[in-house]
Amino acid sequence: MKKYLLLLGVGYLGSGIAAEPVKNKKMDTYQGEEMVTYAPVKKFPKTTQATPSHSTTAEEIETRVNATTVEDTVRYAPGVLIRKRFIGDPNGTLGIRTSNSFQTAHSSVYADGMPLHNPLRTSFSGAPRWSMVAPSEIESTEVLYGPFSAQYGGASFGGVVNLTTRMPEKFEAHMDAMGIFQDMHRAGRNELLTGYKTFLSAGDKMDRFSVFGSYNHFENEGQPQTPRTTTVSNGTTGTAATGGQFENQPTGAPGIVFGDDGIAQQTTDLFKLKMGYDFTDDLKGLFTIAYEERLGKTDDPQSLLKNASGNTLLGGGATTGLSSNSLANGGVFTQAGKTFAVPGSAFSVGESERDALNYGLNLKGKISDNWSIDTTASYYDAFNDSSVSSNLNPNHPLNKNKGQVTDVDAWWAAYDLKLATDKFLDRDDLSFMGGYQLNHAHLNLDVFNSNNYPQQSRDTHTTDSGGETQTNSAFSQLEWRFIPDWSVMAGARFDHWQAIDGHVRDFSKNNIQNFADRDASRVSPKASLEYSPDAWTFRYSFSKAYRFPIAEEMFASVSSLNNLSISAPDLGPENGYFHNFMTQYDIPRGYVRANFFYDQINNEIANTLQNFGSTRVTTFLPIEQTEAVGVDLTFQQNEIFELPVDLMLNGTFIDKQITKNSKNTALVGSQWDRLPKLQANASLTYHIMPAWDSSVSVRYRSDSFQRLDNLDTEANVFGGTDESTFVDLKTNYHLKLHPKLKSTLSAGIDNVFDVNAFENHPYPQRTFFVKASLDY
Repeated sequence: MKKYLLLLGVGYLGSGIAAEPVKNKKMDTYQGEEMVTYAPVKKFPKTTQATPSHSTTAEEIETRVNATTVEDTVRYAPGVLIRKRFIGDPNGTLGIRTSNSFQTAHSSVYADGMPLHNPLRTSFSGAPRWSMVAPSEIESTEVLYGPFSAQYGGASFGGVVNLTTRMPEKFEAHMDAMGIFQDMHRAGRNELLTGYKTFLSAGDKMDRFSVFGSYNHFENEGQPQTPRTTTVSNGTTGTAATGGQFENQPTGAPGIVFGDDGIAQQTTDLFKLKMGYDFTDDLKGLFTIAYEERLGKTDDPQSLLKNASGNTLLGGGATTGLSSNSLANGGVFTQAGKTFAVPGSAFSVGESERDALNYGLNLKGKISDNWSIDTTASYYDAFNDSSVSSNLNPNHPLNKNKGQVTDVDAWWAAYDLKLATDKFLDRDDLSFMGGYQLNHAHLNLDVFNSNNYPQQSRDTHTTDSGGETQTNSAFSQLEWRFIPDWSVMAGARFDHWQAIDGHVRDFSKNNIQNFADRDASRVSPKASLEYSPDAWTFRYSFSKAYRFPIAEEMFASVSSLNNLSISAPDLGPENGYFHNFMTQYDIPRGYVRANFFYDQINNEIANTLQNFGSTRVTTFLPIEQTEAVGVDLTFQQNEIFELPVDLMLNGTFIDKQITKNSKNTALVGSQWDRLPKLQANASLTYHIMPAWDSSVSVRYRSDSFQRLDNLDTEANVFGGTDESTFVDLKTNYHLKLHPKLKSTLSAGIDNVFDVNAFENHPYPQRTFFVKASLDY
C-alpha cells in the first residue's frame, strides 16, 4: 500500500516560478563543405555553471562511436570509466573522476530528467539501467564532474551523466540494423561470437502535440566473463587430471585456470512511447513510458580438465546433487605435481530474467516573463527480476537438478522540482535557483534452494534481506555578477535521509535480524568564483557534500553458489571536501580546457571484494579518509587548420590514496582500488567528402589495483586490472535515395590490434561492426 501511495504523491507535478533562458554561445559543427552555425534553444537557465562538464552531440556520436548500447555515447568523455565487460553487459558500472567503477552510488545518470542510476545497489550489481534508452534515441549527452551544484546530492561525488533524447518537429521515421562479430580466442576457446541490434522509430508533431514511438531489439554473445581459476599447492592428492593452464593469481600466488563460465548471452527488447505537448512556445510537457524485457543466459561452461581416459572432469559433487570441493566427493585434483580444489558449482549453468517498467512526466520552460520551471516525477519498477543457477553442470554424473533461485524486488520513485531565474528581484546581475527533491527506493533479495532448477522451483527459503531508503532534499543557489566578467555563486543543500525496514533473515541458521529505522540530516554548502574576460574563463568551485548509504550497502546479505555478501547496517554517511579550478580558452570552433581538482573524503564506503577459489566474498566498510589530486586536460576543435578534420584529445591524471584508517593502518598509503592513474582519449575525424567521413579513436587506461591492500600486481589474469590501449575505427557513407529518404552505411572495428586486457573480467577482443540505417 505504501508503494502505491508514494506513486500517487510523486505523480503530482507542482507549479511554481522559474527563469527566462539565457542565451548560449553559438556552436559550430562541420557539415560537409559548409559550416553550419546554430544556437541551441534553452528551456531552462544554466544552473550547473559551477560544475566542470563535457558535452557530446548526436552527430559526434554517429561519426566516432560504434554505439551498440547507450553507455557507449560517453565512451570518450574525459575521466569517465565504464566497466562494460562485454557488448550487452547488464552490469556496465560507471566511474567518474575519483570514484571508481564499483562506486556506482557516487554517480548519477538521467534520461530526460528521469533517474536511470541504481539508488539501491552498487559495485557489480549497481550499474545504471542503460538499456532503458537506445543509442539511436540520443540527441546529446552531458557529463558533469563533482558535487558542485546544489541541485545534485551525494550521488554526484563522482559526477552526473545527463542523456537527452530527441522529439520530432515533423513526421519522421527511422530504421537501423547492426551486426556484431567478435573474434574470440582465449583460455582454450576459438570462436566467432555474433550479435545484432535493430531499432525502429516513428514520430510526428501536430500543432502543439508531438509523439514518438520506438522499438529496440538487441542480441549478442559475449566472451566468457569468469575464467575458472584457483590456487595450487605442491602435492599429488586427488584425481589425476590434464588440460589445466597454470597461471598466477593476481597476487602472484601459483594458480591454475581450469575452465570458464560459458558464453554470456544477452537479449533485450525495449518498447518506448513519448508524448509531448507545448503549452506555450517556451513551456513544454513530456510523458515517457518504457518497457524492457531482458534475458541473460550462460549454458555452456567449459572445463579444460580431462582424466586419463580423455573424459571431461566437472568438479566435485555429492550424491545429494550438491556441489563439493572435498577429496571424498571428488573435488580435489592433481596435475603436474600440483593439487587444487574444484567445486562442481564452478561449471554451473544459469539464466536471468528482468522485466521493467519506467515512466515519468516532465514540465520544462518559462512560466512567467522571468521565471522557469523544470520538474520531473518518475517511477522505475523491475517487477519481474529473478535468476537461477544449477548446483552442478547438467552433464555431471551426480546432477539431480538441484540449484538456487534468487528473486529481486527493486523499485524506486523520484520527484524533482527546480525553479530558476536570471533576473532575481528584477536585477539583471542576480540569478537564483531553488527546489525540492524526493527519492524513495526499495530493495528485497530472496534466495531459495531449488530441487528442480530448470523449472525454477522455490523449495526452501534460505535468506531474505533488504530495506528501503528515503531522502527529502531542499536546495538553492544564488549567482551575483557583481562587476563585468566576474561572478560569485553560493548555495546550499539540505538532505534528510531515512533507512526503513532493514532486515537480514537467514532461515538456514534461524538468524533473524530486524534493524531499527534510522534517520539523519546534513547541510552541504557550495560556492564558486568566476572570471571570464573575452575568450578566457577562470573558475574556482568548492563543495562540501554528504552521501548516505544505500540499501545494498547496509542490508544485502546473500549466500549463493559462488557469491557471499555480508550486511553492514550501521554504515554512516560519507562526507567530503571537493575543490576544482578550471581554466578554459575558446578558440574558433573549439576550446582548450584544464581542470585541477582535489578531493578529501571521510568515511568513504569501500566495497571489499576478494575471490576465494570460485567463491566471491563482498562487504562494505568505511575507510577513514582518502585524498585525491588530479588534472584533466581537453583540446577539441572542428575543422582544425581549416581542413575538413575534427580533433578531440583529453587526458585525466589522478592520484588517490588512503591517508587515514585507524581500523586497519596497513592500508594507509595504498592506492585507491579500480582507479587508473592515467586515462586518455583521442579521436580524429576526416570528412573525406560531404557524404563520407571516417574516424580513428584511441582509449588508454593505465593499470590499477583491484584490492585496497594493493597486493594484486600480476598482469593479464582474471581478478586483476591491466594497462590497455584500444584503437577503434569507424566510417560512415550517406546516400540520398530520394528527396525525403536517406540511408547511411557504416562499418567499424573496436580494439583493432586485438589487445587482451582484464578489468577483473576479460574485455572483448577485436570486434567488427556493420550498420545500415534509413531515415524519412
